[in-house]
Amino acid sequence: MRRRPQPQHHAARFFLGAAAVLFVLAGVIGLGSLLHTHAAEWGLTAPAATASTARQKKRAPLADKPAAKRWSDFSARRPFVYTALGDSLAAGYFATASSRGYVAQVAQQVKTQQHVPVTVHNFSENGGSINTVAFPQLTEIYNTQPDLVTIEFGTNESVYDDPPHSATPAKFEKNLRKLISDLRANTHARIVLLTTWNQPRSLTYDARIQAVAKADHLPVANLQPIWQQAQQNGALSVKGAASFLGYGDGFHPSDTGHTLIARAVYQQVKPLFTP
Repeated sequence: MRRRPQPQHHAARFFLGAAAVLFVLAGVIGLGSLLHTHAAEWGLTAPAATASTARQKKRAPLADKPAAKRWSDFSARRPFVYTALGDSLAAGYFATASSRGYVAQVAQQVKTQQHVPVTVHNFSENGGSINTVAFPQLTEIYNTQPDLVTIEFGTNESVYDDPPHSATPAKFEKNLRKLISDLRANTHARIVLLTTWNQPRSLTYDARIQAVAKADHLPVANLQPIWQQAQQNGALSVKGAASFLGYGDGFHPSDTGHTLIARAVYQQVKPLFTP
């Protein structure tokens, strides 16, 4: 007759099996801990977001691109916004009054001929260039949410011995392309370019402006005929003549010159209102 196994044998087997399971679990837990500790180092997981990156995710972009606005949707509650970028010409030198500068005259023509209210933001400085006027103020320019931007640079860039305003033709073209790209990325504005004013290298820089305009399909207000025919049309200020910014120097436009510039610009703006 076969002897029955004793109960203590079963107990021993049970404890041996449990010990083996615990050993395996300990190994798994240890391996998991090791993987967790070195996961980022070995590239097994993406690194945890730091407080800085977490803040960056919550922070709104520097200048959100506004929703597209129709040019036919202007009213007293939503006026047409004109933002001008430029140098002393855009600032109004040497018109006899601020209202006679070409920027103010363009705004007035839009108001009267298109029958819409107009808000003007003028980012212009005497002696200014893209590098010294436009780039440092980009956030403020975006925040105006312009419908129209006119860009009048190149005159001061063409003066090679006037850093930081000056720029070689190639550098000027590069800056102009970047400015246009930045404006298009951050606003819905229509852009009109202006050529330079009465400098020995004007034709060289104007050629760059025209090349950029052609590549980017932008209209250009050509100022060459105005200053080239100044003896006939009276476009230049008279030396010593009073103005709201100082006295005429025989180089900057007169009231007549600003009027002629405004007409040239508006001729390029007017077709933009056509559906």
